[in-house]
Amino acid sequence: MQLTDQQLGFYSENILAFSREDKRKYQSQIDNLKEKLTNAIHANSSLRITKINQAGSWRKGTALKPKDGFEIDIDLIVYLDVAEATRSDVSTLHGIIVGLLRDVYGSKASDDFKESKKTVGIEFRTSGLKVDLVPVIPVQSPADYVWQPEVGGGGSFLTSPTKQLGFVLALKDRDPRYTSVVRLLKRWRNMAELRDELSSFTLELICAHIVGTQGPPPRIEEGLLRVLTYIATTELKQPVSFADAIRSCPSTASPVRIFDPTNNENNVTSRLGEQERRTIVARAADALETLNYARTVDAKGTTMECWKEVFGPSFRIEEV
Repeated sequence: MQLTDQQLGFYSENILAFSREDKRKYQSQIDNLKEKLTNAIHANSSLRITKINQAGSWRKGTALKPKDGFEIDIDLIVYLDVAEATRSDVSTLHGIIVGLLRDVYGSKASDDFKESKKTVGIEFRTSGLKVDLVPVIPVQSPADYVWQPEVGGGGSFLTSPTKQLGFVLALKDRDPRYTSVVRLLKRWRNMAELRDELSSFTLELICAHIVGTQGPPPRIEEGLLRVLTYIATTELKQPVSFADAIRSCPSTASPVRIFDPTNNENNVTSRLGEQERRTIVARAADALETLNYARTVDAKGTTMECWKEVFGPSFRIEEV
Protein backbone atom coordinates (compact mmCIF):
# COMPACT_ATOMS: atom_id res chain seq x y z
CA MET A 1 0.00 0.00 0.00
CA GLN A 2 1.51 3.28 -1.09
CA LEU A 3 1.11 6.32 1.15
CA THR A 4 -0.15 9.57 -0.30
CA ASP A 5 1.34 13.03 0.04
CA GLN A 6 -1.62 13.96 2.23
CA GLN A 7 -0.83 11.09 4.60
CA LEU A 8 2.93 11.62 4.77
CA GLY A 9 2.49 15.39 4.78
CA PHE A 10 0.41 14.99 7.93
CA TYR A 11 3.23 13.02 9.56
CA SER A 12 5.85 15.57 8.50
CA GLU A 13 3.90 18.65 9.56
CA ASN A 14 2.08 17.40 12.66
CA ILE A 15 4.38 14.77 14.19
CA LEU A 16 7.91 15.67 13.05
CA ALA A 17 7.75 19.46 12.70
CA PHE A 18 7.17 22.06 15.39
CA SER A 19 3.66 23.36 15.83
CA ARG A 20 3.20 27.03 14.96
CA GLU A 21 2.81 27.84 18.64
CA ASP A 22 6.00 26.01 19.68
CA LYS A 23 7.95 27.49 16.78
CA ARG A 24 6.87 31.00 17.76
CA LYS A 25 7.92 30.30 21.36
CA TYR A 26 11.37 29.05 20.47
CA GLN A 27 11.91 31.64 17.73
CA SER A 28 11.08 34.35 20.25
CA GLN A 29 13.78 33.02 22.55
CA ILE A 30 16.27 32.75 19.68
CA ASP A 31 15.48 36.32 18.59
CA ASN A 32 15.89 37.49 22.18
CA LEU A 33 19.30 35.79 22.40
CA LYS A 34 20.40 37.36 19.10
CA GLU A 35 19.22 40.79 20.21
CA LYS A 36 21.08 40.60 23.52
CA LEU A 37 24.26 39.40 21.85
CA THR A 38 24.01 42.04 19.11
CA ASN A 39 23.45 44.83 21.65
CA ALA A 40 26.52 43.66 23.56
CA ILE A 41 28.57 43.71 20.35
CA HIS A 42 27.50 47.27 19.57
CA ALA A 43 28.22 48.39 23.13
CA ASN A 44 31.69 46.83 23.33
CA SER A 45 33.91 46.86 20.25
CA SER A 46 36.67 45.07 22.18
CA LEU A 47 34.66 41.85 21.90
CA ARG A 48 36.00 41.51 18.30
CA ILE A 49 32.66 40.32 16.89
CA THR A 50 30.93 42.01 13.97
CA LYS A 51 27.59 40.26 13.60
CA ILE A 52 25.54 37.12 14.29
CA ASN A 53 23.33 35.27 11.81
CA GLN A 54 20.98 32.36 12.29
CA ALA A 55 21.68 29.20 10.30
CA GLY A 56 21.14 25.43 10.40
CA SER A 57 18.06 23.27 10.12
CA TRP A 58 15.85 25.67 12.06
CA ARG A 59 16.50 28.45 9.55
CA LYS A 60 16.00 26.05 6.63
CA GLY A 61 12.68 24.79 8.02
CA THR A 62 13.73 21.15 8.36
CA ALA A 63 14.29 20.99 12.13
CA LEU A 64 12.60 18.14 14.01
CA LYS A 65 10.88 18.86 17.29
CA PRO A 66 12.54 17.24 20.34
CA LYS A 67 11.62 13.58 20.71
CA ASP A 68 13.17 10.43 22.18
CA GLY A 69 16.14 12.32 23.60
CA PHE A 70 16.99 14.24 20.41
CA GLU A 71 17.51 17.97 20.97
CA ILE A 72 16.48 21.07 19.04
CA ASP A 73 18.91 21.92 16.27
CA ILE A 74 19.74 25.65 16.55
CA ASP A 75 22.89 27.24 15.08
CA LEU A 76 24.11 30.82 15.21
CA ILE A 77 27.04 31.94 13.04
CA VAL A 78 29.31 34.37 14.92
CA TYR A 79 31.44 36.58 12.65
CA LEU A 80 34.74 37.43 14.34
CA ASP A 81 36.93 40.46 13.68
CA VAL A 82 40.29 38.68 13.96
CA ALA A 83 43.23 37.90 11.69
CA GLU A 84 42.80 35.02 9.24
CA ALA A 85 45.95 33.50 10.72
CA THR A 86 43.97 32.53 13.83
CA ARG A 87 41.44 30.50 11.84
CA SER A 88 42.65 27.16 13.25
CA ASP A 89 43.20 28.44 16.80
CA VAL A 90 39.96 27.04 18.17
CA SER A 91 40.71 27.93 21.79
CA THR A 92 41.16 31.61 20.88
CA LEU A 93 38.00 31.67 18.74
CA HIS A 94 35.97 29.96 21.43
CA GLY A 95 37.38 32.29 24.06
CA ILE A 96 36.00 35.29 22.18
CA ILE A 97 32.52 33.76 22.06
CA VAL A 98 32.59 32.71 25.72
CA GLY A 99 33.63 36.27 26.58
CA LEU A 100 30.57 37.57 24.75
CA LEU A 101 28.27 35.10 26.50
CA ARG A 102 29.66 35.96 29.91
CA ASP A 103 29.22 39.65 29.13
CA VAL A 104 25.53 39.03 28.42
CA TYR A 105 24.77 36.18 30.83
CA GLY A 106 27.09 36.86 33.73
CA SER A 107 24.83 35.05 36.19
CA LYS A 108 24.71 31.76 34.28
CA ALA A 109 26.68 28.83 35.63
CA SER A 110 29.93 28.00 33.85
CA ASP A 111 28.63 24.57 32.82
CA ASP A 112 25.87 26.26 30.83
CA PHE A 113 28.55 27.08 28.24
CA LYS A 114 29.66 23.92 26.42
CA GLU A 115 32.75 24.01 24.21
CA SER A 116 33.25 21.39 21.50
CA LYS A 117 35.83 21.17 18.73
CA LYS A 118 33.71 23.34 16.47
CA THR A 119 31.20 25.36 18.50
CA VAL A 120 30.34 26.91 21.82
CA GLY A 121 26.95 25.86 23.13
CA ILE A 122 24.64 27.61 25.54
CA GLU A 123 21.78 25.92 27.37
CA PHE A 124 18.64 27.58 28.70
CA ARG A 125 17.50 25.24 31.44
CA THR A 126 13.96 26.58 31.79
CA SER A 127 12.98 25.89 28.18
CA GLY A 128 15.50 23.20 27.28
CA LEU A 129 16.69 25.26 24.30
CA LYS A 130 20.30 24.58 23.33
CA VAL A 131 22.08 26.83 20.86
CA ASP A 132 25.42 26.23 19.14
CA LEU A 133 27.45 29.33 18.30
CA VAL A 134 29.82 28.69 15.40
CA PRO A 135 32.84 31.04 15.09
CA VAL A 136 33.80 32.17 11.59
CA ILE A 137 36.35 34.62 10.18
CA PRO A 138 35.24 36.58 7.08
CA VAL A 139 37.62 36.94 4.13
CA GLN A 140 37.78 39.81 1.64
CA SER A 141 37.63 37.48 -1.36
CA PRO A 142 35.63 35.60 -2.46
CA ALA A 143 32.72 37.69 -1.23
CA ASP A 144 30.49 36.17 1.48
CA TYR A 145 33.05 33.47 2.32
CA VAL A 146 34.50 32.71 5.76
CA TRP A 147 37.02 30.49 7.47
CA GLN A 148 35.28 27.99 9.76
CA PRO A 149 36.89 25.50 12.19
CA GLU A 150 36.75 21.85 11.15
CA VAL A 151 34.34 19.60 13.01
CA GLY A 152 37.11 17.44 14.44
CA GLY A 153 39.34 20.39 15.30
CA GLY A 154 42.88 21.01 14.18
CA GLY A 155 42.11 22.93 11.00
CA SER A 156 39.69 25.16 9.13
CA PHE A 157 37.95 25.37 5.77
CA LEU A 158 36.65 28.09 3.47
CA THR A 159 32.88 28.15 3.02
CA SER A 160 29.88 30.47 2.72
CA PRO A 161 27.03 30.08 5.24
CA THR A 162 24.90 32.57 3.31
CA LYS A 163 25.39 30.73 0.02
CA GLN A 164 24.72 27.37 1.70
CA LEU A 165 21.41 28.73 2.96
CA GLY A 166 20.61 30.16 -0.47
CA PHE A 167 21.39 26.80 -2.05
CA VAL A 168 18.86 25.02 0.14
CA LEU A 169 16.20 27.73 -0.19
CA ALA A 170 16.49 27.58 -3.99
CA LEU A 171 16.12 23.81 -3.82
CA LYS A 172 12.96 24.18 -1.72
CA ASP A 173 11.55 26.49 -4.39
CA ARG A 174 12.30 23.93 -7.09
CA ASP A 175 11.05 20.91 -5.12
CA PRO A 176 7.94 21.53 -2.97
CA ARG A 177 8.38 18.11 -1.30
CA TYR A 178 11.98 18.72 -0.30
CA THR A 179 11.28 19.77 3.30
CA SER A 180 9.08 16.75 4.02
CA VAL A 181 11.58 14.34 2.47
CA VAL A 182 14.45 15.78 4.54
CA ARG A 183 12.42 15.57 7.76
CA LEU A 184 11.60 11.92 7.02
CA LEU A 185 15.24 11.17 6.32
CA LYS A 186 16.36 12.84 9.54
CA ARG A 187 13.84 10.83 11.52
CA TRP A 188 15.04 7.61 9.83
CA ARG A 189 18.64 8.58 10.62
CA ASN A 190 17.80 9.13 14.28
CA MET A 191 15.91 5.85 14.60
CA ALA A 192 18.73 4.01 12.78
CA GLU A 193 21.22 5.45 15.28
CA LEU A 194 23.18 7.25 12.57
CA ARG A 195 23.10 10.75 14.04
CA ASP A 196 26.88 10.87 14.48
CA GLU A 197 27.49 9.51 10.97
CA LEU A 198 24.91 11.42 8.89
CA SER A 199 24.67 15.16 9.48
CA SER A 200 21.56 17.03 8.44
CA PHE A 201 23.67 18.86 5.85
CA THR A 202 24.83 15.57 4.32
CA LEU A 203 21.24 14.38 3.92
CA GLU A 204 20.29 17.73 2.37
CA LEU A 205 23.11 17.42 -0.16
CA ILE A 206 22.21 13.85 -1.13
CA CYS A 207 18.63 15.03 -1.70
CA ALA A 208 19.91 17.97 -3.73
CA HIS A 209 22.06 15.70 -5.90
CA ILE A 210 19.12 13.41 -6.63
CA VAL A 211 16.78 16.31 -7.45
CA GLY A 212 19.48 17.72 -9.70
CA THR A 213 19.97 14.46 -11.59
CA GLN A 214 16.42 13.05 -11.56
CA GLY A 215 14.23 16.09 -11.05
CA PRO A 216 11.82 16.72 -8.16
CA PRO A 217 10.04 13.57 -6.96
CA PRO A 218 6.37 13.21 -7.93
CA ARG A 219 5.46 12.12 -4.38
CA ILE A 220 6.96 12.39 -0.88
CA GLU A 221 7.21 8.62 -0.59
CA GLU A 222 9.07 8.47 -3.90
CA GLY A 223 11.50 11.17 -2.75
CA LEU A 224 12.30 9.22 0.41
CA LEU A 225 12.77 5.93 -1.43
CA ARG A 226 14.98 7.61 -4.03
CA VAL A 227 17.45 8.65 -1.34
CA LEU A 228 17.47 5.28 0.40
CA THR A 229 17.89 3.58 -2.99
CA TYR A 230 20.75 5.90 -3.89
CA ILE A 231 22.59 5.16 -0.64
CA ALA A 232 21.99 1.40 -0.91
CA THR A 233 22.93 1.04 -4.59
CA THR A 234 25.87 3.46 -4.86
CA GLU A 235 27.09 2.43 -1.41
CA LEU A 236 28.12 6.11 -1.10
CA LYS A 237 31.17 5.39 -3.27
CA GLN A 238 30.29 7.95 -5.94
CA PRO A 239 31.50 11.53 -5.35
CA VAL A 240 28.83 14.24 -5.15
CA SER A 241 29.63 17.83 -6.09
CA PHE A 242 27.78 20.89 -7.36
CA ALA A 243 28.47 23.05 -10.39
CA ASP A 244 28.22 26.48 -8.74
CA ALA A 245 30.84 25.78 -6.07
CA ILE A 246 34.22 27.50 -6.28
CA ARG A 247 37.52 25.67 -6.74
CA SER A 248 38.05 21.97 -7.57
CA CYS A 249 37.36 18.69 -5.81
CA PRO A 250 40.64 17.28 -4.48
CA SER A 251 41.86 13.74 -4.98
CA THR A 252 41.18 11.99 -1.71
CA ALA A 253 41.07 8.49 -0.32
CA SER A 254 38.07 9.27 1.90
CA PRO A 255 35.48 6.48 1.68
CA VAL A 256 32.64 9.02 1.27
CA ARG A 257 33.04 12.17 -0.82
CA ILE A 258 30.16 14.64 -0.67
CA PHE A 259 31.34 18.18 -1.31
CA ASP A 260 30.18 21.56 -0.02
CA PRO A 261 27.94 23.27 -2.63
CA THR A 262 29.87 26.52 -2.04
CA ASN A 263 33.46 25.14 -2.19
CA ASN A 264 34.49 21.94 -3.96
CA GLU A 265 37.54 21.68 -1.73
CA ASN A 266 35.40 20.79 1.27
CA ASN A 267 34.36 17.19 1.71
CA VAL A 268 31.59 17.49 4.30
CA THR A 269 31.83 13.73 4.94
CA SER A 270 35.62 13.59 5.32
CA ARG A 271 35.42 12.29 8.89
CA LEU A 272 33.49 9.18 7.86
CA GLY A 273 35.56 6.01 7.80
CA GLU A 274 35.02 2.76 5.94
CA GLN A 275 33.11 1.15 8.80
CA GLU A 276 30.76 4.14 9.09
CA ARG A 277 30.12 4.00 5.35
CA ARG A 278 29.25 0.30 5.54
CA THR A 279 26.94 0.89 8.50
CA ILE A 280 25.04 3.69 6.75
CA VAL A 281 24.62 1.62 3.59
CA ALA A 282 23.43 -1.46 5.50
CA ARG A 283 20.82 0.47 7.48
CA ALA A 284 19.59 2.30 4.38
CA ALA A 285 19.22 -1.05 2.60
CA ASP A 286 17.26 -2.46 5.56
CA ALA A 287 14.89 0.53 5.60
CA LEU A 288 14.47 0.37 1.82
CA GLU A 289 13.57 -3.31 1.93
CA THR A 290 11.01 -2.71 4.66
CA LEU A 291 9.36 0.25 2.94
CA ASN A 292 9.34 -1.43 -0.46
CA TYR A 293 7.58 -4.40 1.11
CA ALA A 294 5.07 -2.01 2.70
CA ARG A 295 4.14 -0.83 -0.81
CA THR A 296 3.36 -4.36 -2.02
CA VAL A 297 0.90 -5.41 0.68
CA ASP A 298 -2.78 -4.52 0.59
CA ALA A 299 -3.37 -4.66 4.34
CA LYS A 300 -3.14 -1.19 5.85
CA GLY A 301 -2.18 -2.64 9.23
CA THR A 302 0.86 -4.39 7.76
CA THR A 303 1.88 -1.25 5.88
CA MET A 304 1.71 0.79 9.07
CA GLU A 305 3.75 -1.81 10.97
CA CYS A 306 6.48 -1.55 8.34
CA TRP A 307 6.61 2.23 8.52
CA LYS A 308 6.69 2.14 12.31
CA GLU A 309 9.59 -0.29 12.11
CA VAL A 310 11.56 2.37 10.23
CA PHE A 311 10.26 5.55 11.88
CA GLY A 312 9.27 4.41 15.36
CA PRO A 313 5.98 3.93 17.20
CA SER A 314 5.02 7.61 16.88
CA PHE A 315 4.54 7.25 13.12
CA ARG A 316 0.98 8.28 12.21
CA ILE A 317 -0.82 9.30 9.05
CA GLU A 318 -3.97 11.26 8.39
CA GLU A 319 -6.91 9.04 7.62
CA VAL A 320 -8.24 9.58 4.09
